[in-house]
Amino acid sequence: MTMLNHLTAFAGRTRRINPAPPRYAVSLIDRRTGKPHRISDIPLRLITCEPFETARELMRDRDPARWDTAIFRLDRKGTIQ
Repeated sequence: MTMLNHLTAFAGRTRRINPAPPRYAVSLIDRRTGKPHRISDIPLRLITCEPFETARELMRDRDPARWDTAIFRLDRKGTIQ
């Protein structure tokens, strides 16, 4: 037998040993309206494993009196908890 025959079993064990890191959704919020910033009527939301670094990058060169960020943890299916 080749390794390809046992690939799914190997992948399953590897997944249990190294679980996926938690994912987060980071949004840029307009403080005046309290709503997410939109580009072409689509809310700006970034999916990341490093939410604080992403929030810091979103706020770079922005006025903190006008902008804020919101961080939401995602479940395994990608929905906000």
